[in-house]
Amino acid sequence: MRFPPENPDHTRAQQVISRTPTVGTWYSCISMTTLSRRPGGRSAIVRAKVLAAASELVNAKGLQNVTMPEIAERAGVAATSLYRRWGNVGSLFLEMAVERLSTSWPLPNKGSIEKDLKSWGGSIAVELRKSPEKINFLRVLMAVTDVAPEKRLTALAPRRAQLENMLRRSRERGEAPPSSEDVIDHVLAPLYVRALVGLPLSRPFAERLVDRLLA
Repeated sequence: MRFPPENPDHTRAQQVISRTPTVGTWYSCISMTTLSRRPGGRSAIVRAKVLAAASELVNAKGLQNVTMPEIAERAGVAATSLYRRWGNVGSLFLEMAVERLSTSWPLPNKGSIEKDLKSWGGSIAVELRKSPEKINFLRVLMAVTDVAPEKRLTALAPRRAQLENMLRRSRERGEAPPSSEDVIDHVLAPLYVRALVGLPLSRPFAERLVDRLLA
């Protein structure tokens, strides 16, 4: 993909992704289209560089062995900038994990809440079964403990808003969807727990969870 030469943000975004091969694929999903539409593209590029650097270091060294200065050095930004934005490394890890999982499993719009939940849950089950990397990001999300509850809620708010939008569409179609809490408790939680403890996952299993929820 070539970007117009007169837009320097596009060029910088392409350079960021080319330097982060292990996470470039998924950051390209959030960077290229977003930066082309947002006036704050420069800030988004820096954020993408930082999250990519954090992801690579966690994959290479493990969650407990990565520090904020290391992330800053790898991303090519000042550590003080990271502390101003995230406060501590736990908050940065939380945002990294939430965004990774959000871009991995976009919420569908299949025309009914049953189809949406089965498609979404099935995709999560299949990807967690096939990709150890995604389980690692899930472990990061669960393992970050040095983050205030309000910051955790803030980090998860965009994903929760996506889920609420899916349920809103269902209500607008005249359906009676479950609450977002019920979706989390009866579909997401069983899938995530099984992945974390190594129990088998499959699309039919996820679909059975949805059937029980909607029964």
